[in-house]
Amino acid sequence: MLLNLLATNLALPLLPVSWQSTRQILVLGIALDFLAIFVLLLLSGGASNGFIALLLLPVAVTTVLLPAWIGYIFAFTAISFYGVLLWLGDLTALVQSDMALGHHTLHQEVLQPFTQHMWHMWCAFSISAILLSWFLSHQTSLIRQKSQQLNSLQQNQLRQEKALAIATYAANAAHDLASPIQNLLLLTDEVASELRHPALADMLQQLKRCQQIIDELRKSAGDWRSLDAAELYPVLQQSLQSWAVTRPELQVELTQSSDQSHCRIMEATAVASAVFQILENAAAASILNQQPRLKLSLQLKQQQLRLQITDFGEGLSEQRLAELGHYPLQSEHGLGWGQFLANISIERLGGQVQRRNLPQGGMETLITFKDQE
Repeated sequence: MLLNLLATNLALPLLPVSWQSTRQILVLGIALDFLAIFVLLLLSGGASNGFIALLLLPVAVTTVLLPAWIGYIFAFTAISFYGVLLWLGDLTALVQSDMALGHHTLHQEVLQPFTQHMWHMWCAFSISAILLSWFLSHQTSLIRQKSQQLNSLQQNQLRQEKALAIATYAANAAHDLASPIQNLLLLTDEVASELRHPALADMLQQLKRCQQIIDELRKSAGDWRSLDAAELYPVLQQSLQSWAVTRPELQVELTQSSDQSHCRIMEATAVASAVFQILENAAAASILNQQPRLKLSLQLKQQQLRLQITDFGEGLSEQRLAELGHYPLQSEHGLGWGQFLANISIERLGGQVQRRNLPQGGMETLITFKDQE
């Protein structure tokens, strides 16, 4: 027991910090405790000791702290230790009876019922150890699963709160910009009719586009409650073709396939807006790497829609790839707020977004949806 205390209280702090939290050190410490309890029981009455249930303590600790299969190993070890103590006690009683009387009469008439009772206790101990390991491992696994779900819900709530704050700022900005853009549109139209400068015509076109965007934002905000489930495939098909036309500087390779199954979701047009954000960032990455092209693959099969976007940029580091779309990151190339809002919009509508770096360079973004009806 003293050696066990020295090992756990003196030797463990002297180990490297990386070793102190490893599973092997924990298993070794519990195994030493197991052996110490076994030796103490062996020296103080064996299986007849009233504290024999202490063998269940390492089993409970192991099952809570370590994987279930290790807990079962310690449970069967405790059963084996109990059996060894019981066998040694039975053997000792048999030797003592032979030395005292020279025959087995005392063992058969007096000791045999007691020995039988002890073996029945061993059976009860075995059942208790196995049930304890099973119950604790099941409850521990359930607690860990619920903890992960709660952590995921907390992270999603935080992301939704950030998205709500951004949406609030965007709505206020759209409201504040409506009047200045309308005034600039009137002034530019008046000046363009007098000066006839080509740049004024372009400016007027851009201002009309800004006004159109604000009008669409107002309309979408007013109609979102009445949106019904719609087929996502034709919406994305038309949206991808329209977006490719607006980017003539890009070489867009679009492949499409459909088995005529259904993939209906709520607010399908909102998905198109989120996809535009991802497309713009993918296009920016390809252009920055001097390879202005994208590969798009839209597939509908067995009520599951898959949109694969492959850019030809430089790719991202593993840390940034893991954070992209999950946190609003600042970036001079625009990979931040747009991807964050796109992820939230797609996940809110029941989709999933996965990203990975390609071995030959670039990044692949996979968006998947399942039919919601």
